[in-house]
Amino acid sequence: MRVRPIINSFDLQKRVIELSKAIEKDYEEVYIVGLLNGAFMFVSDLSRHIQKNVFVDFMKVSSYVGDKSSNLNILCDISLDIKDKDVVLVDDILDTGKTLSKVKELILSKHPKSLKICVLLDKPSKREVDVKADYVGFEIEDKFVVGYGLDYNGFGRNLDFIAQIEI
Repeated sequence: MRVRPIINSFDLQKRVIELSKAIEKDYEEVYIVGLLNGAFMFVSDLSRHIQKNVFVDFMKVSSYVGDKSSNLNILCDISLDIKDKDVVLVDDILDTGKTLSKVKELILSKHPKSLKICVLLDKPSKREVDVKADYVGFEIEDKFVVGYGLDYNGFGRNLDFIAQIEI
């Protein structure tokens, strides 16, 4: 498989720090909920740079395909109590918005004080559901990408940059 870097490691880390400072500015204490598997590297780096009280937890979900695509299967839910807490939902990429929209509904059902969304990558041209991120790392074109937690069948997740993949 060939990869073509589109966001280098330096620019990636610089932007992650900028996002962490924006979140830090907005909260005294924040609960970060990351979506596995793709967001694990992003959540790790993002949370390390927030110099306030940070609580981190993860969810793992999958969406059914075909005519059941609106369903969400929770493989692993959060264990932290987020009721009346400020929550930032963190994902690797926002494309159609279907999964993130459903996860947002699920988080809201736990009655947080507030909920914002942070994504590393945003593909607005792919959006099918009206969901917006409050914090966005990079807006990208509709290309398949790997790196920094994103993968293609396990490939590329370990890269410290974002690359377009040619399958």
